[in-house]
Amino acid sequence: MNDSETTVCEYLKSLRIGSVRYEPDGNVPPDFLVDGRVAVEARRLNEHEEVNGIPRGLEVTAKPLHRAMVKALRASGPPDGHRSWYVHYTVRRPLPTWKDLAKSLGNVVQEFRERLDDPPAELRVGRAIRLRFLPAGRTYDTLLVLGGSADHDSGGFVVAELLRNLKICIAEKNRKVAPVRHKYGEWWLALEDRVAYGALDRGDVREVREALGHVPGFVKVLLVSPIDPTRGIDILA
Repeated sequence: MNDSETTVCEYLKSLRIGSVRYEPDGNVPPDFLVDGRVAVEARRLNEHEEVNGIPRGLEVTAKPLHRAMVKALRASGPPDGHRSWYVHYTVRRPLPTWKDLAKSLGNVVQEFRERLDDPPAELRVGRAIRLRFLPAGRTYDTLLVLGGSADHDSGGFVVAELLRNLKICIAEKNRKVAPVRHKYGEWWLALEDRVAYGALDRGDVREVREALGHVPGFVKVLLVSPIDPTRGIDILA
């Protein structure tokens, strides 16, 4: 099981409505079978970007971008008598290719080193990435050290983001389940909520329910808290 499936499994067991079997039919839907009758598909509810008309989770680019940034900053070399600097980067998609990005980050790091007599407060990699430089309170092994990051494509109004990403996940799971839907009479969709993290009040839940309306294909659509997997909300009830 992946992390999201583990969270969903804990939630399903907490319901105490019957046995919970993982992948009862092998590596095909459903992910779980509850009480021998309820088929449950599990997924992480995450934020998405659109790439060539296809939704893609933000983490697909966030993780390799983080690795590329750490690699570039490590290549800044030792402080050589200067102080070290923290680097905070912000990102706005679309990103350049990884090859172009690595080259551009290398150029930015080199430019900062060359301007140490009058260091810039920030430098940019095209329109996608902005690097801000802040003096560190201590000397590190390298001139530049990652201090933090922010993703301008992440966040927004929680309910709006929740709805947008719910629709993407529901459509994706309906396509996946379609060939085997006939095997079980009842299907649920259980989502590990990495958008609102279960922090929805009654007004938020009502707004989501009204905006979604009828969801074909699933009797329940559950938002499961990754913080407390025994807590879940059926947004269709």
